[in-house]
Amino acid sequence: MLLQVIGFLLVGRLVVFVLQKFPFIKIPFIGNLFKEGKFLEQLFGCDLCLGVWVYAFLSYLFQVDFVKDIFGKDIVVINSLITGMIASFVVYIFAIGWNTRFGILEVN
Repeated sequence: MLLQVIGFLLVGRLVVFVLQKFPFIKIPFIGNLFKEGKFLEQLFGCDLCLGVWVYAFLSYLFQVDFVKDIFGKDIVVINSLITGMIASFVVYIFAIGWNTRFGILEVN
């Protein structure tokens, strides 16, 4: 169970990383949605925000459900969204801690 959760979190983080690095702005027509100040540009620029949607989708796809495991309720769409929120927040906090501990602080 623990290895499944860790694998789920790692796969989700990898998907978020790849989606943020992909040059969507260079794709004709779709690139207009990713211009500065547009919704998708802001969504893909935020690890936590994009993570909610990625983890919610992966939760549904891989049948990972934190809500059902904790509270016993089974509402597929709501459980997937809440699981996505929980997973995204946990990974986001972990990444902030990792970057604080091992990152390079540049003072100008």
